[in-house]
Amino acid sequence: MSFTVKFFPKNVDITLEDNVTVLEAAFRAGVEINSACGGKGTCGRCRVLVEGKVESAPSKQISQEEWDRGWRLACMTTIFGDAAVFVPEESRVEDLQIYESFTTGDVEELSPISTATYLEIPVPNLENNLGDKERLEACLRLSEGSLDIPIEMLRDLPKVVRDSGWRVTSVLDRSGDRPQLIDVNNWDTSGRNFGIALDIGTTTVVLALVDLQTGKTIAQASDYNKQIMCGEDVLARIAFAEDGGLERLRQLILESIDYLISQVVVLSDVCRPTVKKVCREEVTAMSIAGNTTMIHLLLGLHPKQIRYEPYVSVANLPPVYRAKDLDIKIHPQAPIYIVPGRASYVGGDIVADVLASGLHKRDETALLIDVGTNGEVVLGNKDWTVSCSCSAGPAFEGGEVASGMRAMTGAIEKVTIDAKFEPSYQTIRNDKPRGLCGSGLIDLVSEMFRVGLVDKKGHIQDVGSQRVRWNGDSREYVVVWAKDTKETAVSLAMKAKSGVWGAKTVQGNDIVITDGDIANIIRTKAAMFAAAEVLLDSVKVNFNDLDRVYIAGGFGNYIDVEKAINIGLLPDIPRDRFVFLGNAALGGAWSALLSRERREEAKRVYRSMTYLELTTNQGFFDHFTSALFLPHTEIEKFPSVMGRRKNG
Repeated sequence: MSFTVKFFPKNVDITLEDNVTVLEAAFRAGVEINSACGGKGTCGRCRVLVEGKVESAPSKQISQEEWDRGWRLACMTTIFGDAAVFVPEESRVEDLQIYESFTTGDVEELSPISTATYLEIPVPNLENNLGDKERLEACLRLSEGSLDIPIEMLRDLPKVVRDSGWRVTSVLDRSGDRPQLIDVNNWDTSGRNFGIALDIGTTTVVLALVDLQTGKTIAQASDYNKQIMCGEDVLARIAFAEDGGLERLRQLILESIDYLISQVVVLSDVCRPTVKKVCREEVTAMSIAGNTTMIHLLLGLHPKQIRYEPYVSVANLPPVYRAKDLDIKIHPQAPIYIVPGRASYVGGDIVADVLASGLHKRDETALLIDVGTNGEVVLGNKDWTVSCSCSAGPAFEGGEVASGMRAMTGAIEKVTIDAKFEPSYQTIRNDKPRGLCGSGLIDLVSEMFRVGLVDKKGHIQDVGSQRVRWNGDSREYVVVWAKDTKETAVSLAMKAKSGVWGAKTVQGNDIVITDGDIANIIRTKAAMFAAAEVLLDSVKVNFNDLDRVYIAGGFGNYIDVEKAINIGLLPDIPRDRFVFLGNAALGGAWSALLSRERREEAKRVYRSMTYLELTTNQGFFDHFTSALFLPHTEIEKFPSVMGRRKNG
């Protein structure tokens, strides 16, 4: 027997014939619900308000009062009949703040992955009766037999060249040692050849449409990675794949990519009025950067072995594929180039970061840091590079923090605290506060340490402020009182409009930071700092020897350097040595799209980079332990910090 589930506020209905969870029903209905843990019932991010024929076991993520009001976890609630589900703002996967600007590095000479050349081929005669393929090669100034042509194109070639009067545009794949024919058009389309640079992140996907003739970026688009509903980090995604979800994960990333392609195609004649709207068939190349797990999921390769010792991937240097083979909806013969990755946890996104920074071409030694749940660090210069990764935890993305959230509308992103311990804050898009995102958490802990609200161990102190209170056996600090927060559930008006709930409303909660939250932040910053110190130790240099410290990743651009130094996340060195790269992974993919030299450099970086495994490195654990203080046990490493702190 079938039944109907209605989702609000999207007003989406779905008819079901089997008993599934609310999370699964939402997925089928195209309603995106956050599920950081991949549907295991542990993260509490998929809270929904439910009415109807459902069954759900109590959860520590839902209080008794909330349970009585109808709150449930979508992943732990099974639907047995007609039901109505309201997805509150904080449980939706939407409206992320995504940093699209990117550093590209220099591309001295355009040599894109695909080229389009207009040809006027000499008409054959008795004195010149070369074959059609050899005639095409001669016009392209290629030696006989050096052009690879798929059999279906070779079959069509005689008709195409004759129907066009021997005037054609030849589109070639130049990604390998031998050029391969992608297409032959029977008119001059040489000015209409486009490519895509793509950064596949665990949380977000960013795409740039590029004119391959000029190297100019025509349009950009970004969105969250739809896989996020199956797990927030790579380990959760791998676990989801192990439970039989590999194909679903592949389809979800393809949906994200397809959506962004549709966006840039629409934007192509808006952003650049001189460019006629691009059609998908005119996109003849794609360059992709992503971490190793994301690339595996795109290719449909099982990432299981990445999760377990000795952490082995299926492939770090994937071959070039055709768009049709990967179900990417551009020109079916378009080559899909993937930036190689060095290891299971130092992927092609980090190699792309290196390309964009130019670190691998500098005489001076520089450090590159990509801050995230999985923090990656690279140290090197033109002669050598060494890298590592550390599991920093999800705190900087709002995970495992009482009032934490991703960088979305209403997230507190900047904080200052005055002498009376009163906070001032700025939220994303100046909306009412809903929680604390990564940059806001760094600011908050830094300010609390500066004014004496927390000690060196990160413990909240009793300073006589009403904002400091006990919560069980530990303290918390109230950043925003409930009366000032955004409502976290459907308003009375929405309930009345939907006609499915009574008149109760749920007000927002206090936005707080707890002793436990601060401990999570300290562990995260300690892991990042310790990873950098291990690399420095390996080549016997220190932070003061560095010419540059590159901060990669969109999140890095929102970090206040001074406050990151205050908590011991970044080294206390002259501030002008810090360089923010923006979305460097996209920049590296962009340069690889346009330059054979950059593609060769990516291969050289991949082959020459030394990778240090930190899980068996005692030095890492020693440095990590020393960094579990604000800013550090060895305070002499942070001379500028203690001079700014109240009461020393």
